[in-house]
Amino acid sequence: MEALIPKPTFPWGKLKPSEDVQHVLFVALGSIVFFFGIIMLAHYTHDEAPDIVIPSMDFTVINMTEPLNVKWDLLIRIYPKHPGNYVHLEGDFKVFIVYEEVTIATSSIEISYTRISPLRSKLLTASLTASLGDMDGAIVENILDDIKEKGEMRFGSRLLLPECRSEMSGKMNYACDEATLRFEPGSQRSATLFGNQPNCHYFS
Repeated sequence: MEALIPKPTFPWGKLKPSEDVQHVLFVALGSIVFFFGIIMLAHYTHDEAPDIVIPSMDFTVINMTEPLNVKWDLLIRIYPKHPGNYVHLEGDFKVFIVYEEVTIATSSIEISYTRISPLRSKLLTASLTASLGDMDGAIVENILDDIKEKGEMRFGSRLLLPECRSEMSGKMNYACDEATLRFEPGSQRSATLFGNQPNCHYFS
């Protein structure tokens, strides 16, 4: 009866037990790498650009004489998935400060940044100044009330970054959540970010 049973002709039928295990592990590892690559490719080619975060925003009243001159200092975090996939590795960007849905300050020139590594986060810095004398009277009144009475202010912001996707407009517009800034106790000159860090969402 044994003579009638054909011998296996497939390759792993001739493998030793240890070789058979190695072959199975190699195939399994290759499959994992393949599917992980597919997932990463889908992630990076998805049309929806990732959010950007503002981990720090400071507001300073430069002088206490009218008209008041004020300043904002921001830190903007670009995550590793942005460079090369959405945002150019180096270039210029602009920042806009929004109060009660009105743009009250714009970075005077496009701010340059040096090469971003695709493997790590990048912190960009931006400073903006404005004079309350150049703003609408109702806006100025509300800002002064926030400074003197409430001790707290809320500002939104927008970002304009250079886009590297060839089929798109060339600029990435981000609208950021409002940031709550609180003045230091007994001070009406300096306010810092309080609570959640604003997320910036790509919208065009």
